[in-house]
Amino acid sequence: MLDPLAAELAYREAIGVISRTYAIRRAIALPLRLLAAVYLVGAAVVLVVGQFHLLAYFGPALGGVVGTSFWWYRRYARTCGLWFPVWPWVVIIVVSTFLGATVSHDGMTTGRQWVSDFGPPLVLAAAVGVVAAWLRSWRLAATATAMAVATALAATVAQGNAAVALQLLAYSALMLWGSAEPEPTEQEGRR
Repeated sequence: MLDPLAAELAYREAIGVISRTYAIRRAIALPLRLLAAVYLVGAAVVLVVGQFHLLAYFGPALGGVVGTSFWWYRRYARTCGLWFPVWPWVVIIVVSTFLGATVSHDGMTTGRQWVSDFGPPLVLAAAVGVVAAWLRSWRLAATATAMAVATALAATVAQGNAAVALQLLAYSALMLWGSAEPEPTEQEGRR
């Protein structure tokens, strides 16, 4: 026979785990929305300065996302009691920025324009996929997949700066969608 106290404690622990999971997803929404804003502004920047000078924009912009995320997580930790580490963001952003610049440079030096046009955005999509795996978020996984599809679609209708701008516009909209994690339902533990 199951002890009622043990059953109640197990139930409350399960509710706590679900509650913490949704708190993490709420905490991650701000950085994802900041990334959406960075991509939206990046679409205009690419049309002004060109796709080969985007690191000058994305470097400081992504640094701002990390700094703001750090501030937000500390504030969120004080109010909710749930500390969320910033170091995974830093690793993902630094690695994806480096790989994106490397792929772009490789495309230019080898004379393959398509690699330079579509390689860096695919690196961004892969970075979102890594975040999705880290957070175990089906919505972010769908966002990463849609980002790869948007890159393929942009390749069919544009090239050069226009293609990169189209991709960044699509990425901005997709990141906004990906950051909208639904609240738990009654069955998932909101009591």
